[in-house]
Amino acid sequence: MKTLSILLAALLVVSALPAIALAQEPASATETASETGDAVERIIGNLKDRAGNAIEKRLDTIERVDGALQEKEHLTDAHERVLLDELSSSAAGLTALDRDIEAADTLAELWDLIPQIFEDYRIYAVVVPKAYLVAVADIIVAGTARAEVGGEALQEAIDRVGEAGYDTSEAEEALAEMVSSIRQSSALADPVPDTVLPLEPPDWPVPAQGVIEGAHADLRSARDHLASAVRSAHEIAGILRDLVREG
Repeated sequence: MKTLSILLAALLVVSALPAIALAQEPASATETASETGDAVERIIGNLKDRAGNAIEKRLDTIERVDGALQEKEHLTDAHERVLLDELSSSAAGLTALDRDIEAADTLAELWDLIPQIFEDYRIYAVVVPKAYLVAVADIIVAGTARAEVGGEALQEAIDRVGEAGYDTSEAEEALAEMVSSIRQSSALADPVPDTVLPLEPPDWPVPAQGVIEGAHADLRSARDHLASAVRSAHEIAGILRDLVREG
């Protein structure tokens, strides 16, 4: 009898299992749906926070670059106007995008909006490098203009010393090197603004990356040529002083 009772109890438990499972299924699905909903909300919140931080970082960068450009003494008015307008437009667009992201309710909306931070504005890949390159180019071009004036003054000094009977051939050679360096520096730096200013975020990576890298290389060479011209100027001044002193 005891054995029969155990078997009957086992059969009752086994027969009850499907009913128990069916009875528990709705509660389990509800809990799972609730947990899934909470997880999605956390993901959405995390994505919004990260997107907001990325936008804030870019807005801060734009503000710093804007202020720096307005303080650049040798930046031409035309170049400054173009760059500041682009920075202002980028800031307005990012601010509007930030509002759209904050208002988004679904992951699908965020998947559509968040990539725009990086793809539609390209602050660090295109906009800021453009501003830097144009500012440096204008500084170098202004430097070559000053160097040309200095070269003319040195030519006059060489002529006066030569008229006084001194051999100025060494100074003339140094001046020729100076003039050549100035011309090479100007030829490299002068075209840079017109080359990079037309670039827009959609131009990344082709052709923007190559154009920006080429402009960087040209400006480095232009800077080196200008530095060489300055060294030649000091050399000429020293040669003339020595001639007069020794004479």
